Amino acid sequence: MWRPWGKSTARIHHNRSSSHSSSFSCSSFKDIQNLCLEESPQQPLPSPRIPTVFHRVRLANSLIRTWSTSLQQPHKLPRSFSQPITEPSPELQSEPKSSPPKPKSPQPEPKSEPLRNDTHAPPEATPIPSLPPPIYFPGTEQRVVIYFTSLRVVRSIFEDCKSTLAILRAFRVQLDERDVSMDSSFLYELHRIMGRTGLTLPRVFIDGKYIGGGEDIRSMHEIGELKKLLESLPIVDRTECHVCAGHRFVLCNVCNGSRKVYNDKAGFKVCIACNENGLLRCPSCFPHDFDVNNEIKN
Repeated sequence: MWRPWGKSTARIHHNRSSSHSSSFSCSSFKDIQNLCLEESPQQPLPSPRIPTVFHRVRLANSLIRTWSTSLQQPHKLPRSFSQPITEPSPELQSEPKSSPPKPKSPQPEPKSEPLRNDTHAPPEATPIPSLPPPIYFPGTEQRVVIYFTSLRVVRSIFEDCKSTLAILRAFRVQLDERDVSMDSSFLYELHRIMGRTGLTLPRVFIDGKYIGGGEDIRSMHEIGELKKLLESLPIVDRTECHVCAGHRFVLCNVCNGSRKVYNDKAGFKVCIACNENGLLRCPSCFPHDFDVNNEIKN
């Protein structure tokens, strides 16, 4: 079972065995320590392979062959950049080389227009619409004419007329108030002057020129433009009229508001001097209209 004592072939390291022999007390483990201390022989590293002479010659020949073929063949340009090479005609080849060719005069190259980028181009200027011509009301110079209504059928229209009248009455100018609810001829007159129907009230004319509606008068009054327009008009006394008490209408003095006139030859006829309500404009407030009515009566 155990190896014979005298036939051990293990190498004994005298230097190490003397230092470590005291750590083992049993003589049967003497060879185990020496076996553990033995180092395995190191194998030499494989040396890099040196190429042979034949391999070097073959590699050099292949490099020279590749280099010579690349010099012989010129690099091909793309089709868009390459230009066709025209061979010289045989007549030019037969000429002597001593006579140089005559230089040709350079031709001016056509200038190409720059491309327009529509995405970043500024938008084309749209034509400015022309303003409508101003509207004039002849025969109403040196005063303010307002078309309004005193009926409260539509609340917004009534409030606009009321506020516009309050603004204009605050200035000491001649104010011609034309209530379309009291005389329907005023509405037809407004349509004829403006040239269209379907107009909202109020409508204001200053010194014979059309200014606008209630919103226009309020905005002009806030910025002070209305006062500048009315400064050119003559100043009048704005006391209450003693004839109509500020109503601007009186009963017709021909039919007394009945809208009928009796004639001995034809009997009863419709009065043509007053409006559909049997009213006339106040002669004290509007003396021009009173003169017209007198002509009609005669």
